[in-house]
Amino acid sequence: MAQNTGCFLRSSQRRNTASSGRANNFIEDVGAWGICIFSALCRGLGFINAAFASVVRWVRGGVFVRRVDWWAAFDTVGPRAVLIVSLISFLIGLILAFVGAAQLKLFGAQVYVASLVAIAAIRIMGAMMTGIIMAGRTGASYAATIGTMRVNEELDALRVIGINRMDFLVLPRLVAMSVCMPILTLLADFMAILGGAAVGCGMFHIPLGEYTSYTIQALGMQNFLVGVFHGWVYGIIIALCGCYYGIYCGRDAGAVGVATTRAVVSAIVWMVVATGFITFVFEVLGI
Repeated sequence: MAQNTGCFLRSSQRRNTASSGRANNFIEDVGAWGICIFSALCRGLGFINAAFASVVRWVRGGVFVRRVDWWAAFDTVGPRAVLIVSLISFLIGLILAFVGAAQLKLFGAQVYVASLVAIAAIRIMGAMMTGIIMAGRTGASYAATIGTMRVNEELDALRVIGINRMDFLVLPRLVAMSVCMPILTLLADFMAILGGAAVGCGMFHIPLGEYTSYTIQALGMQNFLVGVFHGWVYGIIIALCGCYYGIYCGRDAGAVGVATTRAVVSAIVWMVVATGFITFVFEVLGI
């Protein structure tokens, strides 16, 4: 009996020790996760502060950027992105018009597809689709380019010779993206409306003059400015995410792929978050 009791006590102690070990490991994992999140948050806020401080210094004339760097930054964001943005936006407008007109036709109101496409495109869809395209195209390029420089120790070389990496790498890309994104958003709006007109006039036989009239009536200045503002915000988010993950990339070749993926995913997530926040604020303000 005593021997059985001793075995039972020892097994109970082992179970308690194992349970305590699992609990301690769980607490340690949660603590490590919290510390990691806090460190990443502090690092991200520090990066954003440094990026905007660089922009302020440039506006005040305290930063010199070579003309070739400006041309390269604007060429990547602007002319080379026109074709893909135009094509995708045209197809999005075509799809919106087809789906909307197919439903409105049941009530004999298919002519209102012009207003539907115009409002949806200029207020949010044009900016959102342009942002997603540029996140996958240019944001990934930023992360890959700067990440490769980090792997090749070029960022360390910039620090050694006294060149501020924020002024040299982040500033041109941030300014180019924030300037070109509203313009690309306007292009996307126009192409989406053109795609809607192709469906409305070509498939549902809406007279072109009538379609144009309803489109112009829907193009309010308020919706127009809201869409441009969204595009500007998306441009800043894409540039910051791409440059951040490039600068804080790992030291091996595989880390460049990881940084590129994280840059695209983070940019899209933060664009959605920014859209929700802006929509809430504009709803409160009655915009």
